[in-house]
Amino acid sequence: MLYPYVVMNMARLDVLAEIKSDHTQVRDMLLELIDVVSKRDAERALEILIRLDKLTGPHFRWEEESFYPAHEKIFGRQYLEYLLGVHDRIVRRGKELADILSKGEITEEEAKVLPEIIRNEVLPHPIECEGITLLTTRLPKEELEKMAIELERCRKEGIPLLQWGETIKDKARAERGFKAKALS
Repeated sequence: MLYPYVVMNMARLDVLAEIKSDHTQVRDMLLELIDVVSKRDAERALEILIRLDKLTGPHFRWEEESFYPAHEKIFGRQYLEYLLGVHDRIVRRGKELADILSKGEITEEEAKVLPEIIRNEVLPHPIECEGITLLTTRLPKEELEKMAIELERCRKEGIPLLQWGETIKDKARAERGFKAKALS
């Protein structure tokens, strides 16, 4: 009896499903954060921010090291630099929010201002990135497989967003010849 030759490959992530799942989780956590900050619940807001930090660190790293470069040939260097600038703004806002929430209280003024910052400067990013996935289906299968491997690596390393922003982001960009567009 002849047995067919079977190659054992580890199953790779479905990159499109994983992106959508991450973006959906981030959207939901950001909406919850807006609500909790508005209610001045600093403890609950800090818990949400810590969860966001853990989820978005590997995701942002993967976007910069794999996802965006794979799409650059479609949307160009200028848009890539804009997206890196958005990441910088989100990291900066995340640090500011962590500093405020670490005090253990949210002032009345902060309860008004912070939700608007989250709505206008953070929440649009997962929505915009979800739109980029429309282009992902135009990429070659090999590129998607490479992105899946890189997403697994970034998740395995599990570096939170604020730590990545302080220790890896700028060096990794310089190695790739990337620079961020300065955003307000």
